[in-house]
Amino acid sequence: MRIARVFPSRTSMTPIDADAYYDTPDMFTPDYDEIHISTVFTWDKQKAEELAFQWEHKGKVKLGGCAYGDPGGEFIPGMYVKKGVTITSRGCPNNCWFCFVPKREGKLRELEVKEGNIVLDNNLTACSESHLDKVFEMLKKQKQVSFNQGLEARRITDKFVERLRSLPSIKDIWLACDTGSAIIPLKKAMQKLGKYFNRNKMRCYVLIGKDKQQEEYRLRLVYELGLLPFAMLYKDESKKQYSKEWRDFQRTWARPAAYKCLMKA
Repeated sequence: MRIARVFPSRTSMTPIDADAYYDTPDMFTPDYDEIHISTVFTWDKQKAEELAFQWEHKGKVKLGGCAYGDPGGEFIPGMYVKKGVTITSRGCPNNCWFCFVPKREGKLRELEVKEGNIVLDNNLTACSESHLDKVFEMLKKQKQVSFNQGLEARRITDKFVERLRSLPSIKDIWLACDTGSAIIPLKKAMQKLGKYFNRNKMRCYVLIGKDKQQEEYRLRLVYELGLLPFAMLYKDESKKQYSKEWRDFQRTWARPAAYKCLMKA
């Protein structure tokens, strides 16, 4: 069966093969058995539905993805994310107010481990020890391993750090500090990780969009703990529009060259 995958927006993780599209079909676009409109972000749903209409004459259209509450099944490498990405579990046992994962995917499901060097599990650190054994055995064969989705700081144990140290090649390790309550677990995690990994490999997602003063304090603290922060403006289904001041603030704290100057000031 020949399947086209159509994406309303392009990200660093979407595929780029010949059957992946980001726009309407043209006169040279072949027919397909199925066309999957894959939508990650809720604010892309209108464009996704427009694309579904535009692709109807090219094959049977299926509209889905995270934005439509798709809980996700077994991971198929290269299908809806680029080659090199792997997802070894779905869901998350936490109930963070800003996250839709537990509502959409459930608490936690461990999947068959497929090869890849970019790990996009929602919460790898919540997986069982037996599952982690399989994941890290696979990762030992990979180059430039990236824990891109973020590891939960409060679940970073000495054993997990030893697993990371066993890998021959790590590109980056991402954590998260989305609220003030995450600061203490982040400090504890960095007491373990900071012994072996420097700021060039340690990154941290920081959710912003409410209180600039408090969030700048959190961003600065993340840097002082030995990580490179990456600010993300919180978006929900209301499609909240942020002012230019907020967008500039986010842009500054997403670029290491920019905020390193602020930290030196």
